[in-house]
Formats: sequence, C-alpha cells, structure tokens
Amino acid sequence: MSRSFTITALMLVVLAAGIWCLGCGSGSDDEIVARVGRTNITKSYLMQKMAELPPFAQQQFAGPEGTIAFLHRLVDEEVLYQAALKAGHDQDPEVVRALEAVKRRAVIQAFYAEGVEATTVVPDENVEAYYEEHGEQFQRRGRVKFRHILVPTRAAADAARSRVLGGEDFASVAREVSTDSATKSAGGLMASVTQGDGAPGAGMDVAFIERIREWKAGEVTDPLRSERGWHVVRIEEKVDDGLKPLEEVREQIVKSLLPEKTREHYEEILADLKESYGVRVNEDVFRAKPRSEEELFTLAQETEDPLTRLNYYSELVFNYPDGEHAAEAQFMIGFIHAEELSNYEAARNAFTRMKTLYPDSALVPSADWMLEHMGDENPPFEEGDVISQ
Repeated sequence: MSRSFTITALMLVVLAAGIWCLGCGSGSDDEIVARVGRTNITKSYLMQKMAELPPFAQQQFAGPEGTIAFLHRLVDEEVLYQAALKAGHDQDPEVVRALEAVKRRAVIQAFYAEGVEATTVVPDENVEAYYEEHGEQFQRRGRVKFRHILVPTRAAADAARSRVLGGEDFASVAREVSTDSATKSAGGLMASVTQGDGAPGAGMDVAFIERIREWKAGEVTDPLRSERGWHVVRIEEKVDDGLKPLEEVREQIVKSLLPEKTREHYEEILADLKESYGVRVNEDVFRAKPRSEEELFTLAQETEDPLTRLNYYSELVFNYPDGEHAAEAQFMIGFIHAEELSNYEAARNAFTRMKTLYPDSALVPSADWMLEHMGDENPPFEEGDVISQ
C-alpha cells in the first residue's frame, strides 16, 4: 500500500471519527452504549448519527441487529482514530495539508452559500420581463371539473335536476340515482377534463365536453344526452385556456433566472473583494516575450530544417516588418518554398509580396529571376545572377 493512500485513508478516519466524537461523553443521564479508552459513545448520540444516514443506509441498519452493527462501526472508527492520534498521524505534514485543504474548501463553500447564494435576489422587473418575452411557455389548455348524474331517460334527468335545484345535495342525488358505476360512489365526481379532450368512459366525446363548458362554475346544466343516456352536470371548477397568471408562474420563473443571477451576483462580489484586497496579477510572467530581430535572423540562418527556418523568417517579418533584415527574410520565405519545399504557389505569393513591400530592396532582381525560372530543372544561371541568403 502506498504512503499517499495510507495518509488519505487515515485522513478520512480522522475526519469521520473527529466528527463523531463531538457526541461522545455527553450528559451523564444518557446511557453509555460503548467505551473506547476514556471516550464514551452514548445511546442518544448513536441514534442521532443513525438519523443522519441517507435513507438507503438507514434501511441497511434497521432493527436491533442493524443498530448494533452501526454501533460497532462507530466503535471501529473511534479505535482507529485513537490509534492514529497515538501514532502522531495528526501531525503528519501530508495529513495537515490535506485537512487544511478540506477546511479551505468547506470555508469557501460556506461563504458562497451564505454570502452569494443566500443574498442573490431576482428583481421583480426581471421576472415580469421574462414573463412577457416567453409567454408561449406559460400557455395552458382550458379544463373543467364536474359532477354528473347519469340516468336512462329525459324524464329521469329532469327529475334529478329538479331535486338538485330544489336544494338537495348533488352528490347525494348522484349516489342514489346515477347509473354510472365509475362515479356513483364518489357522488358523480369526474376528474378534470382538458379542453379538446373527451371522457370516453362516461360516454362523453369532445363535443359533449364543449357543451358542458358553456356553463359557469357552480351552475347545473340542462339535461344533456350522450350515447350512454341522459346527464345532469354541475360544474365544480372551470379554467379557460390562455396565459397563466404571473403569480401562478412567478416561482417557476425565479428558479429559471436564479442560476444566471447568482453567477452575476458572484462576479460582482468577487470584483469588489479583489478591489478591496488590492489584487494584482502579473500575467506577463507566463507569456512568451517577443524575440529580437537579430535573434530570429540568426536562428533562421543556423537552422537546417526548412519548416523551422520558414517559421523564424515569418516571425521576423510579422514582428519587424520595417526591420533591417525584413526584405531578406521575405525573400527567403519564397526561396524556401520554391527550392526546398517545391510549393511554387506559396513561393510566388511570397516573392510578389516581397516586391510589393520592399520595392527598393537589392533583392528585387533576384525575386524576379526566381519568379521567371521557378520550377526549372536546370535554371540557366548566368554571370551576375543574384541569389544569396
């Protein structure tokens, strides 16, 4: 086992056992269920730690035997903790650094939770603006919730309706006379039906539901006929389709805006803290400093690899376009492309660029010669030709 793994394991033991020991040796009236050296583990503390377990772990330690098993786990941790302390591992530099890192993260997380998340506010104007701009997200279909009495004849429907209008309880009449077995025991109560849907189980198609929607909440309809018979309906609740009210969706909007608002709030707090602590960052330490023209020219002349040489000459022209060696470097870019890489198109572009940028250079005749004879297997060199590096 590696030393780093051992240190990590011991650190976790120290953390776990250290936390558990907070409940050890509490009130004398509390029953002691285990003792490790001079440290007592009480029954109330054991129950407290079990209650803090996640649900799946609570199931694992359910019942008397589970409680005893969990107690032994606490004891094992306390034994290891005391042994680790005796061996001096709490002073081990790696353990100290690891614990400090855990503490640092915990402190930062606590500051973020209380100083950023808890203080983030989504302004009402942001909520209202989002509501107006994203209205399509908050559209709802109309729905209707109702009770009904189903009877076989129009006369029976008229009689039931008269009883209800006369003051009898609708649900009681439904339980007495309705023939719809699915809703009879519930006093005729139907689940909400969304606009555009029907209730096939009750014999109500979409058109039937639309007729019901003509009445207001609390009203009792005229007898209505369906394929199953005659219905008397009382509207319990009716909601029209359209945009949900802002207050109904406010919490939903706040939740959707909160992450971005928290990020903005965090950036503001961080900027203020940096200013208050006088933060200064020297990024130049990590950025490559430009090489001098002479350095680049020397590197290019001393390098054998054509691609590397090409890069040096290109860097020189880019950084020092008016430098002493700029014209020669531009010429050499074309020369390398033509003579060493056989990339004639790139060479032509380089020589043409050289003539454009440096028309007074002594290398212009050499550039013309290269453009004229580029690609020749045995170019006709003559006395006076100027080809130099």
